Amino acid sequence: MDNEQEYEQELDLNQLIRILLMRWYIITAATILVFGGATFFAFVMQDDYYTADRTFAISVEADDTSTVAGHQLAERLVNSYIDFSTSKLVLDELRDVLHNHPDITRTYTNTRLRNMITVSARGTQSIAIDIRVTSGEPEEAAIIANELFNVIDSLTRSDQIENLQNIDSWGVADVPEFPSGPNRLLYMVIGAVLGGMIGVFAVFMIEFFDKTIKSSKDVESKLGIRVLGILPDYDMEEEVAE
Repeated sequence: MDNEQEYEQELDLNQLIRILLMRWYIITAATILVFGGATFFAFVMQDDYYTADRTFAISVEADDTSTVAGHQLAERLVNSYIDFSTSKLVLDELRDVLHNHPDITRTYTNTRLRNMITVSARGTQSIAIDIRVTSGEPEEAAIIANELFNVIDSLTRSDQIENLQNIDSWGVADVPEFPSGPNRLLYMVIGAVLGGMIGVFAVFMIEFFDKTIKSSKDVESKLGIRVLGILPDYDMEEEVAE
C-alpha cells in the first residue's frame, strides 16, 4: 500500500513537471514581461538619490562610562540626542537656516526634512551618532547634514536646552560623488522571480480550468468507473509498411 502511494506521488510530481515543460512559453513570457516592467520602473521611473553622512559624539568623560551606571547614562543620552535631532525645535531652526542659505533655493516643511533625515547610534555601546541625509541633489544632502549638526550643537550650548551634554564633531559631511540608490539590481531580480512565479501560477490555473480528458485518472474521476486497461496508440501505417 505504501509503495502504491509513493508511486502515485511520483506520478503526480512527474505530471506537474511535464505540465510546466509543456507550457514553458507562458512562464517565459510572464518572466520577460514582469522583468521588463521592473527594469523600466527602476531605470526610468526611479531617480537617483544621494546620502551625505555626518558623525558627532557626546562629550562624556571617560570615568563616566567605566561603570554599568555610566554605560546606562551614555545610552540614555544617545537616545535623547537621537530624538532631539529630529524634534520640532531643531527642525524649525534648521528650516530658518536653510531658508537663508545662499545655496538652497527650495522651501521645506518639518515633515519633508524629517523624511530626509536619519539619525542613529553608531553602535550599541557607542556615544557616536550618525546623521544621514538623503536627497536627489548631492550638494543639498551635504548642506543639510552639516547645518543640522550646527543647529544641534548651537542649541545644546545655549540656555534653551537643559540636561544635554555638549557634542564633538567627527568631521564634516562631504558632497557624495555617487548615488546611494535606488538598488536597481534588486528591482530586476525581484521582477524576474515574481514574473516566474506569476507564469507558474498561470500555468496551473489554465490546467485547473482545463476540463478535457488527458489520462485514465480523468476518466475514473469524471465517470466514476475503474479503468481496466488502455489501448496503446500504434501508428498503423508504419505497421503495414513493415
